[in-house]
Amino acid sequence: MKKVYLDMDGTIANLYNSANWLQRLRNEDKTIFLECAPMTTEEDLFKIFPQDQFEIVILTMTPMNCSVEYHNQVIEQKCQWLAKYFPNIKRKIFKKYGHNKNLKNSANAILVDDNETIRNCFKGIALNPANLW
Repeated sequence: MKKVYLDMDGTIANLYNSANWLQRLRNEDKTIFLECAPMTTEEDLFKIFPQDQFEIVILTMTPMNCSVEYHNQVIEQKCQWLAKYFPNIKRKIFKKYGHNKNLKNSANAILVDDNETIRNCFKGIALNPANLW
């Protein structure tokens, strides 16, 4: 089964549409990730990547230069958000900001990410969500 690594911020969660999003991250806002609107639905995602053919894994980062406490709070917020909007995606990988998103099997995987630099560094197939939903 082919893996699809799915970014969150700017890909399925509309973080960048939140008022003062960057300042709120710098201030380690404890609610910002819970307030994000979804950019697609789980139903539409599974139409593009059927569950019998693809394993979807969340591959997301926490904010740049955040404290360990906020890193952990962001993971909890993102898990709550995913439980609400994408409850059937069980596998999640959380990385600190700036880490490469290539994993062991990346050459045989698909990455859906809004960040062009990250897509260009990915060893497998990298897709822009703007072309999917």
